[in-house]
Amino acid sequence: MREFNKRNMSEKQRIKGVEETEASFLIKPLYAASRKILGKVVQPLKVQARRPSIAWFGNLLGIAIEKSGKVEVRIHVLAQLRAAQIVECPF
Repeated sequence: MREFNKRNMSEKQRIKGVEETEASFLIKPLYAASRKILGKVVQPLKVQARRPSIAWFGNLLGIAIEKSGKVEVRIHVLAQLRAAQIVECPF
């Protein structure tokens, strides 16, 4: 696995995220929830904020899968981790 450095990550990032000061009122609740849960607003959410409907429905889908109980939490977390590895996400 490649060693992560911030310079390398910024070169790979093709889409600039929406900063909190530029975010629409539709996105601000998602930013607040991210900050509450993770302690910061994560980059994938900032990119999704370019399309508020994608941000909302994508996050609602994740919550629905988690709350449904159809997928074990352990499997859900492993799938998220594997997806992050595939796209070389340091998060």
